[in-house]
Amino acid sequence: MATIKQKESTKLFLSVETGVAADGSATYSRRTIQHVNPALSDDNAYDLAAAIGALQVYPVNGVSRQDTVTLVRE
Repeated sequence: MATIKQKESTKLFLSVETGVAADGSATYSRRTIQHVNPALSDDNAYDLAAAIGALQVYPVNGVSRQDTVTLVRE
């Protein structure tokens, strides 16, 4: 029996620089984009995050992707 994975859902996380702490280090917050099509390529996911990030008041520091899958035996 082969095990396959079925993509269920995808979330994108944007790390945005929201300010400066008292010691001078940057402070960050995370924005979550839910219900992203799991079939979206990594390049397109990054482009989507960059486009949404451009609408933010704060600059985007990084982008992460989280895929949820279900493992099924055939």
